[in-house]
Amino acid sequence: MFKQRVITALLLLPLAALLLFYPTLEIFSFILIPIFGLLAWEWSKLLETKYAVVQYGFIAGALAIVGFFCYQLFNMGFYETPNHILMQKAGLGLLNLYPFKALMVAALIWVLAFVLVLMFPKGSRLWTRGAALRMLFGWVMLAAAWLAIVLIRSSQYEIDTNYGGFLLLLMFFVIWGADVGAYLAGKTFGKNKLAPVVSPNKTWEGFFGGLITSFLVAWALGTYMGLPLPLKYFIPFVLILGIVSVIGDLFVSMLKRQAKIKDTSNILPGHGGLLDRLDSTLSVAPFFVVLLLWLKGGF
Repeated sequence: MFKQRVITALLLLPLAALLLFYPTLEIFSFILIPIFGLLAWEWSKLLETKYAVVQYGFIAGALAIVGFFCYQLFNMGFYETPNHILMQKAGLGLLNLYPFKALMVAALIWVLAFVLVLMFPKGSRLWTRGAALRMLFGWVMLAAAWLAIVLIRSSQYEIDTNYGGFLLLLMFFVIWGADVGAYLAGKTFGKNKLAPVVSPNKTWEGFFGGLITSFLVAWALGTYMGLPLPLKYFIPFVLILGIVSVIGDLFVSMLKRQAKIKDTSNILPGHGGLLDRLDSTLSVAPFFVVLLLWLKGGF
């Protein structure tokens, strides 16, 4: 199994690198839409419904919301001059602009998701009476992640078209660092369970090992990128994102446990489904945008 996971990862890395750096911003946004359609298809398996119309309705709704965001960005002239649009207001003042309001809603939804994880399984009756709440969560989380990833990719696009790609890579380094570091530290030192009901294999030792690994790899890439990295800002920046990545993982694990499925699909040999690999990305991406504004005072 481990060998299969490594082979799959090595095959996917060049494709991921091409997607991050090669397409124009507009084409990048369009390529993401079917990818998020696939994520919506996998999420539909977590709805615990026997009605195909509900599942297909959820997928169609997710694509419609993402399409609406894409259309709104196009109307704003975002794809022609993204930096001009985003720098209308400095720093956290950007949160008053339309795209960022949507991300703030998503951030609040993720806070609620964390509360549900803490309450599981006692609080599961709040969201298992029908599929409506899980559909709402999915629509908000998927659409906000698409929007956040596009906004990150647009960073300083008119100055350096690759800069946003490196920022996305920085985000993934934080997520991968938290995942790999937690696995290695948990295997080596793990004794105290982090969330035994939701994810029995996760430990507090792994959690802290993941945070340390996230910081180290993010610091290395950030230094290579030439980012201004005062520790008083960068440490909480990475730590918050590392914690949020764990919340994303735990939330999807909770939904899978409730639905009694191990993986959302088997399209990635050794890894399961795309959602199984990108669950943390859904939670981290909106927070990454907001925290990046705080860290740098703007894009």
